[in-house]
Amino acid sequence: MTAVTEPEEVRALLASTLVPSASCPGPGAVGLESEHFLVHVDRHGAPVGRADLATMTAVLDDHPDLDPEPPSARSLTGWRTADGGRLLPEPGAQLEFAGPPAWTAAAALGAMSDTVGDIATLLDSRGLALVSAGLDVWHPAGSVRQQLACPRYPAMHDYFGRRGPHGRTMMTHTASLQVNLDLGVGSQPVDRWATALLASPLMTATFACSPTAGAVNGRALAWQWLDQTRTGVPAAFVAGRTDPVDVLCAQALAADVLLFRDGDDAVPGEPGFTLERWILDGHPVHGRPTTTDVAYHLTTLFPEVRLRGFLEIRSVDALPGRWRAVPVVLLAGLLYDDRTLDAVRGLLEPHRARLPELLQRAAHLGVADGELCAMAVEVWTMAAEGAARLGPAYLDPADIRRAERFLDRFTLRGRTPSDELRERFVDGPTAALDWAREPVGTLTLC
Repeated sequence: MTAVTEPEEVRALLASTLVPSASCPGPGAVGLESEHFLVHVDRHGAPVGRADLATMTAVLDDHPDLDPEPPSARSLTGWRTADGGRLLPEPGAQLEFAGPPAWTAAAALGAMSDTVGDIATLLDSRGLALVSAGLDVWHPAGSVRQQLACPRYPAMHDYFGRRGPHGRTMMTHTASLQVNLDLGVGSQPVDRWATALLASPLMTATFACSPTAGAVNGRALAWQWLDQTRTGVPAAFVAGRTDPVDVLCAQALAADVLLFRDGDDAVPGEPGFTLERWILDGHPVHGRPTTTDVAYHLTTLFPEVRLRGFLEIRSVDALPGRWRAVPVVLLAGLLYDDRTLDAVRGLLEPHRARLPELLQRAAHLGVADGELCAMAVEVWTMAAEGAARLGPAYLDPADIRRAERFLDRFTLRGRTPSDELRERFVDGPTAALDWAREPVGTLTLC
């Protein structure tokens, strides 16, 4: 392995993030990753504790139509579905469904709906609820431990613990809906990446489903407070730089080293020891980084939009099944319809320097913030129109109508799903759980 001795060498590794992972015959491929909480319920449907990893494993290993993947030193236990999707545990025993990339948004949403519904049915038969919200509002953060033995996760837990309490919350008590979209060709990769970053406060505000004290988006707050060297919108982008490789190179060099890899083991880094310092000065124990070390460091950066040969959009809270198609519809309409893409980038570009402020306001107030509400209404209205232009073969018209109902029910009224979830708690935790619980039906996973 080659040692990296100059910061400029990081650019070469980052350049590959702008190489599209595949070409799509239509508007663009869609990959979806949804995270969920597994909650024990009593015979009245009341929550009585989070399920642990052993419980999850026992239930899913027992399913005849899931193919278990054995764990290794570098990977997680997982289960494969017949259509190529994966079910994976997260550090607090949240369950992630990572669907296979699909050529249409309709196909990606259909695969997710089928699998999530089937798993919810399976869990229901074992006295467990599959719950979709951005934050586990039913259990205190200290009640759930980090449970993954894969070396990366204990090291992450220790590193974030040195920075404050927010890493524990993020790792064990949050859940998201990650929307992965194609880069496109020509000028599209830069335009799509920049526009998605500019719109990240609107995603945070609109799709907030993680109420906490004084805020509608507790998940976003956990990420914002976690480690500002590696989360949020990259500082170089806020400052006006437009080349993604330049922006991400600056972020990578300024980010603290989260962990050092030592064979199959991982050692947590120290806050304040950046990648640039590691490259220039070396480390007294771990020497200088190799190209493999730098490539791994890039996987520990968590901006609102990450480039991985595609756009990994990370600003959306996990949402109950009835609303899960909405951000997919609106983000496809925003980024895959060129007319909408150009218009929205022009609309949001003047706010670039204010993105950190807007992200904080989005997490605290959501679209109850008048300025954010006005921006969200304008942007998502255009995105819904763009989604309709992608055609019924790409997006189910019923999902477009669902997005329009969501905007009318929440965004146009200055409300978020968090407001509704918080209101359900007035009637108790069981009512709130019913609101966020995945519906169950006939088990058909095959």
